[in-house]
Amino acid sequence: MGNAEEIVLKVYMHCQGCASQVSDCLKGFQGVEEVETDIGGDRVKVKGQKADPFKVLERIKKKYSRNAELISPIPKLKSNDHKEPTKKQEVFI
Repeated sequence: MGNAEEIVLKVYMHCQGCASQVSDCLKGFQGVEEVETDIGGDRVKVKGQKADPFKVLERIKKKYSRNAELISPIPKLKSNDHKEPTKKQEVFI
């Protein structure tokens, strides 16, 4: 299999049923080879050479919880992604 990429997500799970739901929604998903859940730490580890972290995150958000967060790999910002801070304009009447 080679060196599989590891994706770590923060997903709130309060019981084994929740963990099973998360595992089931990712098993067989594009590029995913292995899913590990940690209920106490609210962590999901996904391994797969061709697994796309953003697609895996979107899958969990769509199928399980919108509150899922990507922890690792750290998303890289594109140069045009960061926005200029908006300046508040004062209006005098």
